Amino acid sequence: MHKFLTTTAATVLTLGLSAGLAQAETYDGESKGMGTNANQVYGISDGNAVVKTQTDYDSFEVTAGHPLEGATGSCFGALLVNGAAVSGTGNCVFDTTSGDKAVMTWTATGLGADGALTGDWTVSGGSGSWASATGSGSFSSLTDPDTKKFVNTITGSITIE
Repeated sequence: MHKFLTTTAATVLTLGLSAGLAQAETYDGESKGMGTNANQVYGISDGNAVVKTQTDYDSFEVTAGHPLEGATGSCFGALLVNGAAVSGTGNCVFDTTSGDKAVMTWTATGLGADGALTGDWTVSGGSGSWASATGSGSFSSLTDPDTKKFVNTITGSITIE
């Protein structure tokens, strides 16, 4: 009987430990986020402005199963445009199809030759599976000035626990 209890206890302990260890999954590559912006530009002088940014994402073009598949949300922050130099930072909050919230932080680093805002992003947390998520990369967000529609090309990786 003692051997049965020892074997059973060892099996239960092993199953309990393995069930508690979640498999982390990493998503690498390029994706696109699309939506509209409602930026407010405060002109300071010729070539200089402060921009209050607000972008609303209505879809993401990602591989099937990606944690941002079907997500929507907003990014907001502020930019300082001083001639060709651009600086600024902000945050994004996305509602995912799993019901979790994903939080990202972005930092603007410049303007592309096509006029796209370029910079870096980092996963900053969230709720549920995003609470311990990590990741970072770069972005290039191009807005049509007439329609206010944008496409944000995002590269990097996200790891979900």
